Amino acid sequence: MEDSRHRTLARGIAILESVAEAHDGMTVTDLARISGIDKSTTSRLVASLCDFGYLTRLPDRRIVLTGRVLRLTRGFQEQFDLQKLARPAITELRDRVGESVVLTIREGNFSVSIDQADPEHNFRMVPHVGNSAPLDATAAGRAMLFALPAPEQHRILAATRDAPVEHPEVRLTPRTLASEAELARRRGYVWIKRSDDVERVAAVVLDSLGAPLAAVSIYGPRYRMHDRLEELGRECKVTADAVGILARGQRARDGRR
Repeated sequence: MEDSRHRTLARGIAILESVAEAHDGMTVTDLARISGIDKSTTSRLVASLCDFGYLTRLPDRRIVLTGRVLRLTRGFQEQFDLQKLARPAITELRDRVGESVVLTIREGNFSVSIDQADPEHNFRMVPHVGNSAPLDATAAGRAMLFALPAPEQHRILAATRDAPVEHPEVRLTPRTLASEAELARRRGYVWIKRSDDVERVAAVVLDSLGAPLAAVSIYGPRYRMHDRLEELGRECKVTADAVGILARGQRARDGRR
């Protein structure tokens, strides 16, 4: 009985998600085809979801979402706390690599650091929380920038071209943007070299639509990090992927590959 209830619930949620992803609604036939569920079962599930008020049938028989779904949206906005959700993961990463770990989000054309976990070293990073910079000027910012569509990347680059930064030598140009984005894609993480003695690597956290939600960065002195950049980049990506899984409400099939 429990397995049957679980299967019914999973099918109902799958139908809601399919309707949500359709621009103009879907017919029962479309839903059955996409879900792989037979048409009669799909029709019963749609009827139940209509009874609960989450779906409705238009005169042309297309199925669409109702305003009741906005209750779930409001609940998400009130309850979702990325910093709290990601804190255990970035703390574990800090303990694993022995360096500072920073969680950064995007605000428009800029990156803003919202959390930092530091190791117990004599040399630790200065606090980054609250720091803001153009997306192309930091490793975390670039990780998020490179996850955006190319036209959006170029628009942001042009919009922040004259924004002051601490290390102007790291700024991207339209010519270097594509090559750096491709390099980061192949690596799975971003490494950004600046003129100071600090190394930094970062990996993007993606939301359910594949858009950048945040970035996880590892910061530390060059003498400790330089020979470990590839290892630290991989560790950064593992944690960023894990935070993304939590944020998307998915189950991790395998915590660490």
